[in-house]
Amino acid sequence: MVDNLVNQILHICLNAQEPEKLKSDLVDLLSRYEIRKITPGSTDPDVLQKMELFLLAKRMEGMSERTVKNYRKTLRDFGSYVEKPVSEITTRDIRDWLSSCSQLKMSTIRYYISVLRSFYDYLLTEELVTTDPTRKIKLPKLEQRMPKALSIDELEILREGCRTLRDKALLETFYASGCRLSEIHGLNRTDINWRERSFVVLGKGNKERVVFIGARAAHALRKYLSSRTDQEKALFVTERGKPRRLSQRSIHEIFKKIASRAGIQKNIHPHVFRHSFASTMLNHGATLEDVQALLGHASPNTTQVYAQVSLERKKQAYNLHFVN
Repeated sequence: MVDNLVNQILHICLNAQEPEKLKSDLVDLLSRYEIRKITPGSTDPDVLQKMELFLLAKRMEGMSERTVKNYRKTLRDFGSYVEKPVSEITTRDIRDWLSSCSQLKMSTIRYYISVLRSFYDYLLTEELVTTDPTRKIKLPKLEQRMPKALSIDELEILREGCRTLRDKALLETFYASGCRLSEIHGLNRTDINWRERSFVVLGKGNKERVVFIGARAAHALRKYLSSRTDQEKALFVTERGKPRRLSQRSIHEIFKKIASRAGIQKNIHPHVFRHSFASTMLNHGATLEDVQALLGHASPNTTQVYAQVSLERKKQAYNLHFVN
C-alpha cells in the first residue's frame, strides 16, 4: 500500500504543470487515505488495541495482575520498536527487535519470545491475523544453572542477622514453607491453621494449595503476631506509621538488610529460601513428586532441576551403598 501511494505521488509531481494544480491533485489523492502521524518510539494503536484484547483474555484464564503488567510492558516495547500494525509485522521485524535487546540475558530474550508467541497464538485463534511471524523464531539455549540454595551454616548466620520479631518470622516462614514471594505477600492472619501448622496460598494460575510450616516457624510467627497491637488483617505489616501490608519490594529490602547485618555476600532474596526448602526436602529423602506438590509446580520438569542440587543426598547414598 505504501509503495503504491508513493508511486501515485511521484506520478502527480512529475506531471504537474502548475503549483496550484500540483497541490490540488495531492490533496485529492491523500483525501482517499486515512493519515496519521507516527511519533518515533510510539506504539502503533493497532498493537495497543489487540494487546488489550489479548490481556483481557489472559486475565479471564487466571493470569495474575503482575504477569499481565509484565506482558503489557513487553508488548508495548515491541510495538514501539516496530511501529506497524500486527498484521504487517514480519519475522524479520521480530528478529531485529530481539537483536536490539542483545545486551539482555538469554533468559529475558526467551521470555520476550514466549510473550510474542502467546500473543500471536491468540491473534490466530481469534482470526485477527492470518500468519504467525514468531513460528520461525527459535528459543535461544540457556546455560543450565543450578538454583543457589543456602547451606545450613548460611541459614544459621542469617538467623543471627534478624533484629526484630518480624525479621525472624519472615525468614522462618519463607524457609519452612517454600512459598513464592507473591504467595506470602498475600497472606492474612486468619489464613493460618495453627493446629495443622498450615495455610492455603494462591499460586500461579490462581491455583490454591496447602503448605506447611515447622514448629520453629510457627513459634516465630506466634511471637511476632502476639507483639502486634494493630487491627490490620495482613500477616506481615510495616513497622512505621499506620500498619499496612508489607509490599513485595519491602520484603526484598528486609532480606537484603538481614544479609548485610549477617555479613553474607551471597545475593539473598525471597526465592533463595524456596530453593533452600526444595534442597532440604530432597536431602532428607522426599521424592520429586512430593516436592513438586509442595512447591506448586504444574510440571515435574520444573522440579527436576532441584534434583541436581541435592549433592548431600548423593553423597549419603554413595557412602551407604558403595562397598570398598
